[in-house]
Amino acid sequence: MKLIIIAIFLASLTSMCGHERDLETEHTEVIHEEQTLALNGTERWQADEPTNRHIAQLQAMLQEFKLQAENNSAEAYNDLGSSMKAELQQLFKDCRMKGPDHDMLHVYLVPLVEDVNVLAEKDEHLSEQALARVSTRLKEYNTYFK
Repeated sequence: MKLIIIAIFLASLTSMCGHERDLETEHTEVIHEEQTLALNGTERWQADEPTNRHIAQLQAMLQEFKLQAENNSAEAYNDLGSSMKAELQQLFKDCRMKGPDHDMLHVYLVPLVEDVNVLAEKDEHLSEQALARVSTRLKEYNTYFK
C-alpha cells in the first residue's frame, strides 16, 4: 500500500517537473528498480541551479529550526514540515534535469519527501525521528550532487 501511495505522490509531482518526456514511466521504473543512492562512478551527479538553490533553502530551514530552543513540539515540527513540503513542491516545479542525473535525484528525494510528510503530521515522536533522517539526508546532498 505504501508503494502505491509513493507512486501516486511521485506521479503527481511528475506533472510539476518541467520536462517534456514521459516522466511517469521513469519515476515508476526508479521505484520498481529500488535503486540506492550512489555516486556516478567516482563523480558526483550534476544538479541544475534551481535544484541546488531549493536544497540550500531546505538546509537553511533546518538550520534555523535547530537554532530555536522552543521547537520541540508537534506544532513546530508540523510548521517545519509544511514549509519544507512547499519548498519541495517548488523544487519539482522548477526542475529541469534530465537523464541519469535526474533519476538519481529522485532516488535521493523519495526518502526525504517521505520524512518531510511525517514532519507535517501531528505526531511528535515520529516527527523527532523524521527530523533526524531529514537532517542526515540534507547533509548527504553535497556528497552525491554538485
